[in-house]
Amino acid sequence: RIGMQLPSEIEARYVLPALRALVAKKLVLEKGFTQEKAARAVGVTQAAISNYIRGVRGFRIYWENNPIVLRHVDKIVELIVSKSDPREITREFNQMLRELRKAGVLCRLHKNVEPFIDINECNVCFE
Repeated sequence: RIGMQLPSEIEARYVLPALRALVAKKLVLEKGFTQEKAARAVGVTQAAISNYIRGVRGFRIYWENNPIVLRHVDKIVELIVSKSDPREITREFNQMLRELRKAGVLCRLHKNVEPFIDINECNVCFE
């Protein structure tokens, strides 16, 4: 079928905003960051942080109970709070995305976005 979205497009459009929202909420609500400081830390605008906290943006999918996400988001927040090397934060985000792909989470999301995809037959993310 023409027009199929690539896994990286699904990640960029749906997964990363949700993950950034979780990180931003923890920074602001649990670690005392201002919205501006959280925005600089996750690489978005202050308005995006405000939307994340209000639940307007970044929560198209519900991630708060996913153990992979919880583990990595907590580590990312701690890396940000401890002013770690930005490469370490990037590595942690990338590791989380790899684990989500391996667990089939991205496949199920892709199926929700494009119902014609047969996730039992597709193995593009695992090649």
